Amino acid sequence: MKNINIKNYIKLFSNLTPEKIKCFDDLIDENIIFVDPFNNIKGSNEFKKIFYHMFKSVKNPRFLVIDYLVGKNIAFLKWKMSFNAFNSPQQIEGVSELRINEEGKIYSHIDYWDSLNGLFIKLPFIGIIYRLSLKMFKVN
Repeated sequence: MKNINIKNYIKLFSNLTPEKIKCFDDLIDENIIFVDPFNNIKGSNEFKKIFYHMFKSVKNPRFLVIDYLVGKNIAFLKWKMSFNAFNSPQQIEGVSELRINEEGKIYSHIDYWDSLNGLFIKLPFIGIIYRLSLKMFKVN
């Protein structure tokens, strides 16, 4: 059952729309913990709010799960997220660590991705400062 739920979770993310966000209820524990560079929340309603907010904040967000590995009570997903923001196409790559309970539901979803290189470098003022600081540390 755990592999089936992980495959359904991947399928949902790969085809996510605002209307499908409610489908997480069948796959996640009601006390799910979600952590990424911007959020640290608990609860299925808070989890779903993150995705409703995503659809309001960026244009055409899409997830592509490149690969995944499922263990006894854990799964790892390698993914790419594409979207339009800052008047151009954007892409972020990351890994999600999923913890699975005895019922096969996901009770923890932790995203690992580089918010500096993935997002902040593209911001007009912050990006310039960040790119300049990178030159200080880059070996030629």
